[in-house]
Amino acid sequence: MIRIAVCEDEQILLEQLTDDIKNILNKHSVIYSVKAYANGNALLAHKEFDILFLDIAMQPITGLELAKRLRARGDESKMVFITAHRQYAIDAYDVQAFHYLIKPVDLNKLEAILLKLCSLLKGEYDQALSVCQGTMRRRIPFEQILYLEVINRKIYLHKNNESVPFYGKLNEIEPMLPDSFFRCHRSYIVNFDHVKYYKKETIWLDNEYTVPLSRRRHQAFGLAFMYYLKKRGDVF
Repeated sequence: MIRIAVCEDEQILLEQLTDDIKNILNKHSVIYSVKAYANGNALLAHKEFDILFLDIAMQPITGLELAKRLRARGDESKMVFITAHRQYAIDAYDVQAFHYLIKPVDLNKLEAILLKLCSLLKGEYDQALSVCQGTMRRRIPFEQILYLEVINRKIYLHKNNESVPFYGKLNEIEPMLPDSFFRCHRSYIVNFDHVKYYKKETIWLDNEYTVPLSRRRHQAFGLAFMYYLKKRGDVF
């Protein structure tokens, strides 16, 4: 499901844009949810969305100020700004805006932007794991994940320079991962893309981190790792 928020302080325009978005996505059979907000403070209190439509000239917080606050807390939403003045569009790129729309919003342009965003997000979903941290949702590309570890009922997703904690269960996460990931221990899932070698009950990763390998999963790990290497062309 694609989660969309529309933030506009003019009620008529807010309702019209929200309805236009719904009509376009219904037309193309996209599964979505749309939330409408009359000011930036209301939006800030909610979890991250996939797509944000933000009016630039809002009060009491402008769309640009709202975007800066969202980016500062790690929000990775695709942002589309709505403005009556073309010159403001340049400022939108300071917060990595995806696009901008000039009022009155052209339906054909809105449809083109929405469909492009939906296609882009689908590609990102297929290549990343989505995790929730408080009010923030992050999509972490599979290729960046070294391994996942459970500590005190919390999952820690380990990257090269960061560990991302979130609540969940490995049994629920495992089906979301591609076949390059393997449950090597009841508390660990490792990414074959970063495995350098393994021996007995230890797996060495390409950054010299180590991950435990349980005895009962040793044989299955070896077979799965060999299959992975053959599939990648590293074993003939």
